[in-house]
Amino acid sequence: MSDEAVFSLILTLKVLLVDVVLLIVFGTMLVYYLMDEESCLKKIIYTLIDLPLLFPPIATGFLLLWLFRDSGFFGNLLSKINIHIVFSFWGLVTAGFVASLSLFVKPLIAAVKQYPKNIIEASYLSGKSKFTTFIFIILPSIKKVFIVSFILSVSKILGEVGISLMLGGNIPFKTNTISIEIFSAFFNGDVDTAMNLSLIMFAVSFVLFILLKVIENNFQRDLF
Repeated sequence: MSDEAVFSLILTLKVLLVDVVLLIVFGTMLVYYLMDEESCLKKIIYTLIDLPLLFPPIATGFLLLWLFRDSGFFGNLLSKINIHIVFSFWGLVTAGFVASLSLFVKPLIAAVKQYPKNIIEASYLSGKSKFTTFIFIILPSIKKVFIVSFILSVSKILGEVGISLMLGGNIPFKTNTISIEIFSAFFNGDVDTAMNLSLIMFAVSFVLFILLKVIENNFQRDLF
């Protein structure tokens, strides 16, 4: 494979690693915040989380580009501390995080809301806080839902193109992730590179699919 293709593989792994950390930390905390008590703010957050699934990726990417460009609302604030999102590594990270957040958060929220209330109340009565109950009682009990959400999110990040193309661009040796590189290689007539990268993506996706099926077969009779 070409140096560009190798770079795209390494870059994709770096983006994936950062996004996984963001999902586990901020995604889990978002689940904690949204787990109970409906409010106007929480409804707005729910809607924002769902938008990337409802909107075309290119449209979502353009909206984020508009907000995070240096003269945009968020971009102007970040540029003051020398952080630039558009056409950078962090643009790719933002694209992957936004695209995968709903797949990570929504199943977990649904599982938490179905968790037996009497167990939660018993935890509160024993002196445990809401946060402690969530981290040490609820999350371990819904670990299989967590794993499924995690796998779906990873798969989405790996295959993300539309938002990444708008936020990160397609800059060789800078923002060309594996999905974007497959398109570029084929467009430029390098069918072998496109095929090799596609086979790698297929192999990874197949492993993730097998993991999902194993989890489904082991726990299909019991959500928790």
